[in-house]
Amino acid sequence: MIEEIKIKINDFEGPLDLLLHLVSKYQMDVFQVPLVPVIEQYLAYLHAMQTLELEFAGEYMLMASQLMLIKSRRLLPVVQEEFEEDTAQLEHDLLAQIDEYRKYKLLSQDLADLHDERSHFYSKSKTEIITEEMMLMKDRSTIDLFLAFNKVLEIHKQKTQDANTLIEGEKYTIADKILDLLHKFEAQKLCKFTDLFSKKAGKSELLTTFLAILELIKNHQISFTQETLFGEIILQKEEGGEIE
Repeated sequence: MIEEIKIKINDFEGPLDLLLHLVSKYQMDVFQVPLVPVIEQYLAYLHAMQTLELEFAGEYMLMASQLMLIKSRRLLPVVQEEFEEDTAQLEHDLLAQIDEYRKYKLLSQDLADLHDERSHFYSKSKTEIITEEMMLMKDRSTIDLFLAFNKVLEIHKQKTQDANTLIEGEKYTIADKILDLLHKFEAQKLCKFTDLFSKKAGKSELLTTFLAILELIKNHQISFTQETLFGEIILQKEEGGEIE
């Protein structure tokens, strides 16, 4: 049986925050970013969240419906000039929202910095800060891992359908998988994200492995890099990330 575990993801404050993250990866003017790939990554992120049975606000689904409308219009042949103009207006309005959100977020950060600077002028008692948010090393976000895991799930789903195989019961706990992964990183310092998932594993074992990876990253025992936009994720063992 898989261990009962609940995860709360605090990376994004709403759908615009998630879209801003995806748009920012292109490192260009917001209004020049190709929207269809961004929409596909947004929908893939929501699919991964649903697969992991994680809760997210209804506003994410509302935004998803708007994005799917834009994507479907872009995939359809242009019949009338008015149709093309309406689609372009929808895209412009969405990008304008993202750009406006970006400005407010930068302003919010400036205010937070000023607040932090001002707090240095007063002595105050220590405050314990409790958060469930996972802080990743090397300025990476959990969205990169969720998107990569979603690809693993899609590949496994297709192979399962083609082979018409039965899914066996779960054989591992998260603790077992953590030890297994640490042994792999002892023997091999660098590993591709996709190589950590057994081709014969059932959905429960894939999920157990993914949760074990998140736990190791959370504890700074391994870290990951992604050289290209939405490309292959490479994980490596951190110094001091020994088997306990």
